[in-house]
Amino acid sequence: MSTSFDPISVAIQGELGSNSALAAEQFFATEVTIVPCAAFADLFEAVATGRALYGMAPVENSLAGSIHDVWHLLAEHPLPVSGEIYFHVNHCLIAHPGVQLDELRYIHSHEQALAQCQNFLLGLKNAQQKAAYDTAGAVQLIKENGWKDAAAIAPEQAALNHDMAVLARNIQTNPVNYTRFLVLAHQKPAAANAPTKTTLILQVDNLARDLPALLIHLHKQRIETDKVETRKRLGHPWEYLIYLELLANAGGEHIAAALEDLGLQVQNLHLVGTYPAATRPKT
Repeated sequence: MSTSFDPISVAIQGELGSNSALAAEQFFATEVTIVPCAAFADLFEAVATGRALYGMAPVENSLAGSIHDVWHLLAEHPLPVSGEIYFHVNHCLIAHPGVQLDELRYIHSHEQALAQCQNFLLGLKNAQQKAAYDTAGAVQLIKENGWKDAAAIAPEQAALNHDMAVLARNIQTNPVNYTRFLVLAHQKPAAANAPTKTTLILQVDNLARDLPALLIHLHKQRIETDKVETRKRLGHPWEYLIYLELLANAGGEHIAAALEDLGLQVQNLHLVGTYPAATRPKT
């Protein structure tokens, strides 16, 4: 594995000007070298092989929910987690200069961005939604192809990067629109005095029977649960995944023992990581 990487190189899924790139700049509070990746799997590969020191992995949005492809990668291709950030997302509708709303026939963006702007999009009666691999990448696509009947949903920075026009701002369905990113890194984070969070992925074969017992076990151990979400394990009959997050440090003796007992009650327990917890924005 290469060790000669930029000290603040950050892999993202998407292009410059995307929300992931802006979240990286906000988290590190300095100029960063963005390593664009076409897919989430490429992001994980970039960090694992040393092409980037860090990775910004979006795991959930306050309006559209969890990004399940990333959760799958966290279980299948684990990397240490060094932190998290809640990034405030403001979506803009971006097109070629001079284009009017009633001229639009296609709206391109990442599927998460489309999901977050459905109320606005329903008002564009003649516009068909087209999923793209990235928000800023959709702006670049429209720019390069000269499409005058298409617009993209992306951050305003993407319009500035490509000399495009903003037709509408803040078009998300709800202004409380935050995407939570986990910050991936080669090295496990050093011990910190800040509150810590532990993320787990559990695999069970009987959700209705197992979930209450698991939560009761944690409650009896006085472990505070911050997130519980269930997900069908695709392709596996009657098997389910549970995204579980605890306000606790898995390195503590009491927590480690409780998690060991928890692992005996499920088919599989994957410890994603323990890391400093960010403050969740208020609604």
